[in-house]
Amino acid sequence: MGRSWKAAGITLLILAVTYVLLLKLFTSEESGAPSAKRGVLDLTEWSFAGDGPVMLQGEWEFYPGELVDPGAAAQAATASGPEWIDVPGTWLHRMNAIGRATYRLRIELDGREANRTFGLKTSSIQLAGRIVVNGEVVGENGSVDKPYVGKNKPFVSYFRLRPGTNEILVHAANLEFPPSSGIKQHIAFGYSSDIAGLRDQGIAYDWISFTSFLIMGLYFIGLYTQRREDFSLLAFGSFCVLIAVYTSTSGERIIYSLFDGMPFWLFVRVQLMSAVAAGVSMLLYLLFAFRPYCPQRFAYASLGAGATLFLIAAGPLTGFLELGPNTLILFTGYATFPLVYGTYVFVSAALDKVEGSVYLVVAALALNGYALLQNLKVYTALEHSFIPFEPFLFLLMIALLMSLRFSNAFRKVEELTGSLIKMDELKDDFLARTSHEFKTPLHGVMNIAQSMLDDENEPLTAGQQGKLRLLAGIAGRLTQLVYDILDLSKLKQGQLTVQPVAVDVRSAVEVNLRIYSYLLKDKRIDFVNRVPGELPFALADEVRFNQIIGNLIDNAVKYTEQGSIEVSAEAREDRIAISVKDTGTGMSEERRRAAFEPFVSFGGREAHSVGLGLPIVRQLLELQNGDISIASREGEGTEVTVLLPTADSARTGKPSAEPQGVGVSPGGKLHPMEDYSFKTPFYSDGPGHHTVLIVDDHFPNLTIMMDAIRPLGCDVIAVKNGYEALEQIGSNRAIDLVVLDLMMPGLSGTEVCQTIRRSFTLLELPVLMVTAAFQAQDKLAAFVAGANDFLPKPFDLAELKARVKCLLDMKQSLGTAIEMEMAFLQSQIKPHFLYNVLNSIVALSYTNLESSRKLTTDLADYLRGSFRFSNTHRRVPFRQELEFVRTYVSIEQARFKERLRMEYEIGDKLSEIGVPPLLLQPLVENAIRHGIGGRIEGGAVKLTAKETQGAYVFSVEDDGCGMTEEALEELKGRLNEQGGEAPLGVGLRNIHKRLKYEYGSELRLESAPDAGTTVTVVIPKQ
Repeated sequence: MGRSWKAAGITLLILAVTYVLLLKLFTSEESGAPSAKRGVLDLTEWSFAGDGPVMLQGEWEFYPGELVDPGAAAQAATASGPEWIDVPGTWLHRMNAIGRATYRLRIELDGREANRTFGLKTSSIQLAGRIVVNGEVVGENGSVDKPYVGKNKPFVSYFRLRPGTNEILVHAANLEFPPSSGIKQHIAFGYSSDIAGLRDQGIAYDWISFTSFLIMGLYFIGLYTQRREDFSLLAFGSFCVLIAVYTSTSGERIIYSLFDGMPFWLFVRVQLMSAVAAGVSMLLYLLFAFRPYCPQRFAYASLGAGATLFLIAAGPLTGFLELGPNTLILFTGYATFPLVYGTYVFVSAALDKVEGSVYLVVAALALNGYALLQNLKVYTALEHSFIPFEPFLFLLMIALLMSLRFSNAFRKVEELTGSLIKMDELKDDFLARTSHEFKTPLHGVMNIAQSMLDDENEPLTAGQQGKLRLLAGIAGRLTQLVYDILDLSKLKQGQLTVQPVAVDVRSAVEVNLRIYSYLLKDKRIDFVNRVPGELPFALADEVRFNQIIGNLIDNAVKYTEQGSIEVSAEAREDRIAISVKDTGTGMSEERRRAAFEPFVSFGGREAHSVGLGLPIVRQLLELQNGDISIASREGEGTEVTVLLPTADSARTGKPSAEPQGVGVSPGGKLHPMEDYSFKTPFYSDGPGHHTVLIVDDHFPNLTIMMDAIRPLGCDVIAVKNGYEALEQIGSNRAIDLVVLDLMMPGLSGTEVCQTIRRSFTLLELPVLMVTAAFQAQDKLAAFVAGANDFLPKPFDLAELKARVKCLLDMKQSLGTAIEMEMAFLQSQIKPHFLYNVLNSIVALSYTNLESSRKLTTDLADYLRGSFRFSNTHRRVPFRQELEFVRTYVSIEQARFKERLRMEYEIGDKLSEIGVPPLLLQPLVENAIRHGIGGRIEGGAVKLTAKETQGAYVFSVEDDGCGMTEEALEELKGRLNEQGGEAPLGVGLRNIHKRLKYEYGSELRLESAPDAGTTVTVVIPKQ
């Protein structure tokens, strides 16, 4: 047997079983209820308290074509005898559907039920009804009199009854609905509280059904807006919404609660149109969701029939009158058909074991039950006491079925996602490896080309040099392209994150302009920084902001052969506008619109380049709540403007840019990272072997680096900007290493490093540049400025410690070299000096034996002082150094006689202070030999030692021949040279180096022609 026949058989079986069970249930409920006979309903034995309300069913007296008054009804019944009619039911077999009639029922009550409040609840009196109890009107639906108003709206009424016989009259009128008339459904009678409960229960059920179907329908329609390729969602959503509308026109007809003045002609059209449209929507859902189980021709024919009925229902009222009583059967039959057909489709799908087969079987049963109950309501008067659950069960099953489909689809998506992620990882790994393999040969090409250009032994022709420069430039562009492709890939995958902090725009721009000025020093391009120093900080990721500025400048350089590139900025409310303006070729409107598309070139001299700079800039700005715009005219240059939020506005209106959490201050106290700061300069406690100056404008970074460096046996000075750093370096404090941030507000790291190099060599004061910038040109800029080493952020603390230790060891090696030089200095006894002194001793032995003896003693003391082992110590008492000077001066005075005059001006309490050995004697010797030694008349030398606030000052002053300004500057320059030149000698340079190494100070020289020379030494107090 084929699948279709099998499914049809099972469907018929389900229908038969369902109908039999429900009919048996209904008939069993009604089997014990009392029924009226010959217009009399005996309720004397009925317990309203125990059995609840009773349905006023059975034979009623019927008066067709007239509205009989209470007293006239009794007389008419006595005179001619009444007609009898079954209630509930239609009067079509007794009179025309259009007309008026009266129903009469007498109720016999037990006397014990007297004086109780009773109630009646109507369900459907078509189309207008009025109830009169014992001659009193107790309730009305519409208007049965003139003017006639039909509503067919359920209502309740409450009243008191007398013991014995009570009369109930029902006036009914129908002047506009040919298909049906009369009391179509039961009238419930009972205690007022029970009747009110029935009404509330019915209203609650209708509202719950209405809202449930409506919400479910809107949910699926909303889901369709997100998955427009799945029309079954729209069809099922429409079905649910239309069922909600139909529900509002049945049962308690809650539509009148929303639109109380709705006329019946509109009400009945809404009811029929919603029923037909719901059937059409159900067919569409079955067609789209279960296409293999829905024959297309049959489905399209059914849809065509539904469209026809829908047009009939929407037509004028006369259409119903012409069709007659069978109209209702036609409409309800079509509305029921999709539900039965849906049962068949669900059974067919379940037989094929499609996903959610169990849900489909339960939905088929619920749908079949719902169809049966709706038909029973329309065509029979059977009532049930249980709460209808079948529509909710159907909705639940369909919702579970769709959620199962979505769950399975999501599971497949997860599996595909996992596979794609794995493939993406393989792709990224391939891209990274390929990029690395590209970078190595590209750097090799650039380095080989540059080495050939710099080779002086085998010079190249001008043409060859031009081609090699072109080759190096192309390799550089390709290298940058590799970095851009990697960044673009990260941006597309959402792997690139930013950490916004307060960034000094002027400092960042200055660093980038210096880099490009150095790289393009042979091009005729002027780089101008017009960013005001008082500009507020921008809220941006420091690394990516530097990349943005670099890309914009690089883009301007590409299209500017000569002229200028100017960077300016201004504050605009809570934004910072940064503009990069060039005088290059500009761009047309078409090219401007395509500027942010990846891999787009603008032609010109870089016709084969790919456009990645601006697209990357745009996406980096979007990550940081920024924006970018371009203003350009062809042939007149381009101005690119970027907008970023200010750091101040971010602190007041947005989340803080600093990382939240808890940190440790330099004093060891816990503090929140937000708004964390401390007073600078900060000096660490404890005697360390070295002193390290840390410069960074972010206090958490200062704390991290201090905590890492102090365990290395170092004293630490922490400052927050370049100005404080230069102040510490210029304060004659002995600093062994500077850890310097590249990007700082006000004075950038490159500017600070350049200032340091004017006074200190790479060995005398090493500089470790720390920065978040990662481009090759950033490293180049740091080394050009004079940095010894470069450490990118974020860094590993172990790497930081290793680099600091390496630079301190290098500085220590300089100290060792200075000490060896000093040992050489103290062992350097000039032969002519000994020869002259010995000649003087021999000469004096003939003329002045006492002077000869004294000169011999002074020579012995001088030699003893020169070879004293304490000279290898870092410090000796000042009295020892002064004694050595006096000994040397006595020897020279024995030679020069009256030509050498020596003066001493020594402050009190200086005898025991520690000074470097051989500090003053070489200066005195230099003053005697080179200052006054060349003058026939000789001269005077004065040694001054005094104590000032924070330092000890020593000066050696002569009144000799002096030096010109040019000679003095040359001497100062030679003091800072790395090599030792013979004319300068070892002594003066050694003292200069030791002062720098020990105290961070230097010799101070003052001189003028024929006015003498003054050499000053300043030793800070420890």
